[in-house]
Amino acid sequence: MTQIPLKSAIGEAAYNEAMASNEYRYVGNDKCRLCHRDFFIGRKHDLHDHSLEYITTSEHRDNPRCLVCHATGYGVPSGFTTIEQTPRLVNVQCEGCHGPGSNHLKIATIKKIGGGFLVGTDNHERLKKMCKACHTSRWNHSFTNANFQDAYARYKKPAPK
Repeated sequence: MTQIPLKSAIGEAAYNEAMASNEYRYVGNDKCRLCHRDFFIGRKHDLHDHSLEYITTSEHRDNPRCLVCHATGYGVPSGFTTIEQTPRLVNVQCEGCHGPGSNHLKIATIKKIGGGFLVGTDNHERLKKMCKACHTSRWNHSFTNANFQDAYARYKKPAPK
């Protein structure tokens, strides 16, 4: 199996500790849209939101080497397993880049603040590692020189006129 992007981004020791804590579970992007509506709507036209479609009609549909990058949390406890078993985690969703969102939801709901992600916007180096785990020179030709700090802005829905 290809290296799990989340493990690549945070390191094996931190990954093992986080997963053993049971504080980090995948929830699906339907939860994200409740607070991040503009981002959610703006992202609907992004290729990440359709990534699993590229492999579902091929012999690669169940290939772990493909699924780690084309589905959210494949290979991680509580992550994507199959389209039928975990339809809420198809494609590369918010948690595909930030890691499991359960802790973020808990913090945002109780304390009304952000944070709680293993790969948050507060750590651009981890975000870069998360992106580069899938966007390698072999598999992607459009994302090799991305400005990761500005990536969030490209998904924001334009303000109404």
